[in-house]
Amino acid sequence: MISMNFILSKENLTLMDSKRDLKKALEIIEQGNFLSLPVIEENNFIGVISKEKILQATIDGNDSIKYVYQIARKDIPSLTIEDDMEEAALLLAETNTPFVAVNDIYGSFLGIITHKTIFKHYAHILGINKGHKLVITSYDIKGRLALLTDIIARGGGNILSLVIDNPNVSTNVVKIIVRLECQDIERLKNTIEESGFSIRI
Repeated sequence: MISMNFILSKENLTLMDSKRDLKKALEIIEQGNFLSLPVIEENNFIGVISKEKILQATIDGNDSIKYVYQIARKDIPSLTIEDDMEEAALLLAETNTPFVAVNDIYGSFLGIITHKTIFKHYAHILGINKGHKLVITSYDIKGRLALLTDIIARGGGNILSLVIDNPNVSTNVVKIIVRLECQDIERLKNTIEESGFSIRI
């Protein structure tokens, strides 16, 4: 489930009504110095409108195009509050979109998740700027991770986050990035290395 803490709620966003005329829409975007804005119809998200799109429509001089909904980009991905944050990260990574829209289970628009939100989410998960960071290399052998976490626990360490970086190389070596709290970090590092792990500086 996506936490509301990582959603920029609609109450804190400038939203564009789909039936607003293009001249007024351009004024709103320029006054707020926005590049683009979410477009809604009643309480439903339908897409995004950009300054570039409005200016292009104006240059083209098509008199039949007068309203935002006619030129709004409608291929913006959306998720529900019950989806995972990982899905939002994948969508932002794989699609050329400024944000992912988030709806409640009934389809009503709640807000958006941006690239910056994703960065903050994973920084929080990884415990960046908290505790001690150890970069440990080890052969990718069954049971090695269990051994490492046991050594840390016995050495008085409290793991805040643990990430395995497998570079998919033929050496069968993995990089284990651990953030932990420990009163005697040097002693713990020595114990880890004496158990056959390598700690990179």
